[in-house]
Amino acid sequence: MVNKKIKVLVVEDELIIADYMNECLQQFGYHVPAMCINYDEAVKALDIEMPDIVLLDITLRGAKSGIMLAEYINSSAKIPFVFITSHSDRATIDKAKQTKPYAYLIKPFNESDLYAAIETALVQFAERKTGGRTATEDEDPVLIKDGIFVKNKGKFIKIQLTDLLWAEADDNYVTLNTEGGRYVLKTTLKYLQDMLPGFFWRSHRSYLINLHHIKSFDAEEVTVGSSMLPISKTSFPDLLDKLKILQG
Repeated sequence: MVNKKIKVLVVEDELIIADYMNECLQQFGYHVPAMCINYDEAVKALDIEMPDIVLLDITLRGAKSGIMLAEYINSSAKIPFVFITSHSDRATIDKAKQTKPYAYLIKPFNESDLYAAIETALVQFAERKTGGRTATEDEDPVLIKDGIFVKNKGKFIKIQLTDLLWAEADDNYVTLNTEGGRYVLKTTLKYLQDMLPGFFWRSHRSYLINLHHIKSFDAEEVTVGSSMLPISKTSFPDLLDKLKILQG
């Protein structure tokens, strides 16, 4: 499969708990790029690994707390995070909630609690990104850094932008075409075009193409992967301009 697993960064200084979470996350089908025990390790991992979501213990080793790391995530990484804590007292929660976490996990927790917290965080993130609309099955996808979260068979998956070949509109539905599969969403091509970066080009009223995957073209059609897609007369000059920009 071309589509990448959702990357979950674990920031937990109790190694037994961290190992348990890592095992559960692997079983759930997520990828754990790193496990960190303090603020500095986590900041480096955020920069290098570029995770999609963080599981974050409020109390960490060292001078800087999980709450301080949450503030860094909000200002720099801008990705969802789940607070993990053994302290459910009001003072701790009141201080933590100022950073607007997407979910909480109270120790001790089981694998069902962990899965629910991640899914809740992703839904909350989707709601904030789409102005309060929950990203449920067949609704607008959510763009995050280098990929798109879509809900497929009840679970969030991540499609890398570089792996998205083209999107095709059919009334109020859009099919995302990748080398690893096709995903049908209830959204509009205009919405998708507005949220995606500039290397996605509208070749036709029904097609949005990743310019990096074009193999050949003329004034009437463009080859993307193994498929030939139409080009409208008004779009062709724009394609030439786009390719000049890409080529420098």
